Amino acid sequence: MKTCFTVNCMRSHDDFVSYNELIKAGMYQAVELFYPYNVSLNQALLYTKEVTNLVNNNPNLETVLHLPHGGKNDFINEDGSINNDTLKLMEDASTFASLFNVKKLTLHLGHAWGNMNRKDLLDKVLDQVKILCKFTEKYGMYVMIENMPGDNELGYGIKEMEYIMKYMKKDTKNIKFILDTGHANCSSDNLNDYVSSLHDDLYHIHISDNNGLRDEHKAMYLGNIDFPSFFKTLNKYHYHELHCLEIIFKNSNDLVRNYQDVMKCNRYYQ
Repeated sequence: MKTCFTVNCMRSHDDFVSYNELIKAGMYQAVELFYPYNVSLNQALLYTKEVTNLVNNNPNLETVLHLPHGGKNDFINEDGSINNDTLKLMEDASTFASLFNVKKLTLHLGHAWGNMNRKDLLDKVLDQVKILCKFTEKYGMYVMIENMPGDNELGYGIKEMEYIMKYMKKDTKNIKFILDTGHANCSSDNLNDYVSSLHDDLYHIHISDNNGLRDEHKAMYLGNIDFPSFFKTLNKYHYHELHCLEIIFKNSNDLVRNYQDVMKCNRYYQ
């Protein structure tokens, strides 16, 4: 099992020193990074420097980048117009990711504006994603579309994710699916059914727990997700990509605990 954890842009030098120790110890094989566009210049420079050192000190470390999301970063504005700033931001983030040999980009599709026909809005958004995919081809990157926890966002539910994959793959080769367990647990569809329906496109997993009411990014076994059943389903479809722990943590002690939690499910893999 290949394990991963997220590293937000506000982490300190001491944080990165502790991450390096965990990676050297073999606990984690990957990190999921963020584009530092929404922090101070000094913090962005610090983050970039520390990530550079972490990658250089661990040549076998796999890297993923979560593209900007939320609020004003939707591809399509509420009035139906194209947000040209968003595509540029995503391209800038992809270029930043290329500095660290990132091959996987996590993407949220944005809000489902209630004043627009959902399918028309979705198609319009996906046409922008196709442009992004074309841009990232030169870096050898895959754009991975993430399932969402509520129907106020695009990418909600299995049927919509199946439609997205079908629509995108007509013209795009570097498109994949990322499954978020916390998001799926809040949706109307069963977590294991996401795997069964979309396993051919599944390329990355965000692991966290909740009680099915809202996305909480809790540690495993603190909510009601049946992780043994989930991992057995992953094994059935021969999933061998990263297991990224998208769990809120304070320090490396939390990361050790989270690693130990996920490894309890390793026995379900052949």
